[in-house]
Amino acid sequence: MSENKNIETKKEKAEGGAKISPRNLAFIITAAILVVIIIATSIVFIVNAIKNDAGFSYTKSDLSKYFEFTESYKDFTVEVDIAKPKDIDVDVIILQLLCQNKNDTPNYGGSLITSPTEIGIGDKVKIWYRGYILGEDGEKIEVDGMTNFTSSAPHELEIGSNGFIPGFEYNLIGKSTGDANKFEKITEGNLKEGQVAYVSFTRVKDDDSSTKVTKTSVRIDLSDDTIDEIYGKGFKENIMTGPIGAKKLEFETTLDDNSKYKYSDIKVDFATECENKPVVVETYFPYDYSKEILRNETAYFEVYFDGLIDYDAPEFTDDFIKERIEAGELKVTLEALNEYEGATLVDKYYVYVRDNLTKAYEEEYDTLLREAILEHYRTISKGIKYPEGKVKELYDEYYSNVEDSYIENEGKITNSYGSTSSYQSLDTYAVAYLGLTTGSDWKAYIRGIAEDAIKERYIMFYILRAENLMPTDDELKDKAAAVREDMIQEYIDQYLAYEGNTKEDYSEDAYKVFAAQRTEEIDAYYDNAYFEESAYFEIFMDAAVQWPNVSTFDDRRAYPMDK
Repeated sequence: MSENKNIETKKEKAEGGAKISPRNLAFIITAAILVVIIIATSIVFIVNAIKNDAGFSYTKSDLSKYFEFTESYKDFTVEVDIAKPKDIDVDVIILQLLCQNKNDTPNYGGSLITSPTEIGIGDKVKIWYRGYILGEDGEKIEVDGMTNFTSSAPHELEIGSNGFIPGFEYNLIGKSTGDANKFEKITEGNLKEGQVAYVSFTRVKDDDSSTKVTKTSVRIDLSDDTIDEIYGKGFKENIMTGPIGAKKLEFETTLDDNSKYKYSDIKVDFATECENKPVVVETYFPYDYSKEILRNETAYFEVYFDGLIDYDAPEFTDDFIKERIEAGELKVTLEALNEYEGATLVDKYYVYVRDNLTKAYEEEYDTLLREAILEHYRTISKGIKYPEGKVKELYDEYYSNVEDSYIENEGKITNSYGSTSSYQSLDTYAVAYLGLTTGSDWKAYIRGIAEDAIKERYIMFYILRAENLMPTDDELKDKAAAVREDMIQEYIDQYLAYEGNTKEDYSEDAYKVFAAQRTEEIDAYYDNAYFEESAYFEIFMDAAVQWPNVSTFDDRRAYPMDK
């Protein structure tokens, strides 16, 4: 037995060793498969980490691999469309205060006075007006919307209501309604030399249908010798043929540059004879006027009067100011007002208003400057690649916002006119919600927004690091805390203003409770990461505002391009 066993053992060794049991073999195979899976998973993880830039950091990664500036970020010029307050702006605010305190009952039973009468604060004046600005060569430039001559009735303007552009109402005070000729529209008979015609027509240039335009009530001074140079030979003769209000003959004409105009639907809407004696009012369009080409332009208005309704308004005196403070109409106390420079309360209030306007201007200037700088940096920066992990993080946030809105509003969107539209899917809802055109790829759109947000962070951290402006951990912590406190205070101030209250309207304990509630609301909405990023942004912008050459409306004019 023993010998046979030894023989078998020798045989096994000769044949390559002992056999592996089926159980052990299965274990080895399973282990080998697991190793392959682990290696494969590790490879996928590494590939994804590389793809998603898992180790990317705005504060540590080499940002030059991700984006670049195409120009110097320190040597540039930006335009800030704003201008410093003018004296007339102070006068307008005071005028508005006086108008608000005029007698509620008009004089003379509220009847319209058509005889020559001096215009005063609070009066309701019926006016016709035609405005223009002056070009670089002193020529008059008319812009759509600067006249009401084509209206069916004069405009009623309350002097001091701030219902017109700054200075217009103020500069009418003391004028007489008899200082201008009576404005009358001539709607019958034939045109005469010296009149001003308002003509409508359709015109095509060189038989090119794409040049077809229709003009309504174009002002044409018949005493102007250049009419045919502007509108083509024979134009003046054509509109003067036949009665006002009747359609004129269609005709073709040639300009001095040999271009041909074909006119149709020509009609003189009306004519006037009074435009040689208006009251001319000089004023200006504010920097934030809705029509961009008119912003901060000095404007001139030729004004004619149809009469006024007379009101009595108070005089601007120390007693008037005291009364308004006691009535709670002014946002200043008598004690605070007395801190301002001036011999009288009238003088002090003027300085107070000017200081507040200047403060508002400086805040607006700073906001617009920062926006202009950031927009310039966006323009001169080029994204090379974006960390997919960061993009996905922002993309998912934007996607969730749209999806949450869709669920919350049950797929309905109400526009500013009160009309509600329903959408059956998230895709159609998202396109409308984001203000995109029908059929747009809204997911690609929000990815683009995510990439833009990342590029802004590239810009900020690149400059912070290049200029050695990165704060220490303690400095960042302190700055973020200060940002949070400023935001809380701003929120409290806005909340009080919305309620129409001030801090003084609360008891000390009640105000503490009120402020604590507002603080909780801010902290529930913003986390510390937000305050830290805001802190970085403030440090970045505080440096960036020092670098550009800044052009404002104080040193340039915005002459219209469509003269």
